[in-house]
Amino acid sequence: MRVRMALTSFGALAIATLAIAAQQGRLTGTVTGPEGAPLEGVVITVTTPNINSFKLTVKTDKKGHYGMLLNDATIPYRFHFELEGYAPYEEMKKLSIGDANTIDVKLQKPVTVETTPTMGGQAALAYNKGIELLNSGDRAGAEAKFQEAVAKNPDLPQGWQALTVVAYQNKDWKKVLEAGQKATDLDPTLSSVYQMMAVAAQQTGDKKGAAQWNARYAEANPDTPEVIYNKGVDALNQRKMQEAADYFAKAVEAKPDFALAHFQLGLVDFSLKKNDAAKEHLQKYLELDPQGSEAETAKELLAALK
Repeated sequence: MRVRMALTSFGALAIATLAIAAQQGRLTGTVTGPEGAPLEGVVITVTTPNINSFKLTVKTDKKGHYGMLLNDATIPYRFHFELEGYAPYEEMKKLSIGDANTIDVKLQKPVTVETTPTMGGQAALAYNKGIELLNSGDRAGAEAKFQEAVAKNPDLPQGWQALTVVAYQNKDWKKVLEAGQKATDLDPTLSSVYQMMAVAAQQTGDKKGAAQWNARYAEANPDTPEVIYNKGVDALNQRKMQEAADYFAKAVEAKPDFALAHFQLGLVDFSLKKNDAAKEHLQKYLELDPQGSEAETAKELLAALK
């Protein structure tokens, strides 16, 4: 009887464990500053309106990466990102069960508000209110405040940058190009705008413009994982396999959850007959993005490696 009870308890525990695992959701991401540099020590606080007592806190590492496992992905969570010297960011999200979920965040620097209610001070007040509204999810309200800020001070590059971000989130490519051009004309160091401009140009059919903005971004950010990845793609297109492998390896070293970089590295390793390495990176790609555009190809390559 005691043996049967032990087996029954073990079986119940196994079933309970499987039930928990079946509802889990994984979340990873990278937090960067306005110019795309990774931010270490960003505090991510997770709460949910469904469970008052629930609270989880993690921090980003030196590369701006963070990760967490939430046992119940059937309920929504509020993710609050905060680091001293930056405007906080908050997002509500319901994770996909079992999938690799990602929230990448770019924290913005708040504009210092002048004590004298001058034109510049009023613009800064409107801008900071816009940031607050944007972080709370009120995109329309934020856009109105950013418009107010640039109306009061047309030479406020942060205002135009913020309007670029809102337009990008709204997929209003024409507004992205208009606001982004003004932002970068006023402050060419706002290289984070370059990527949005490249995407907007591509979406409007301006391939030449997209290439120019991508080139400007690469020049300003030579060591970002995305730029390194693109260099790998260029090398791959030229059939420089080892050079491509080196670039993709650097990209995944800089950003371990860079799914496409893992896929491309697995593809190149497969071509170079480095089978163990190919398996590792193709499996990692499927782990990070099981429904990704290259998932079927990755599965076919893994089957060929068995």
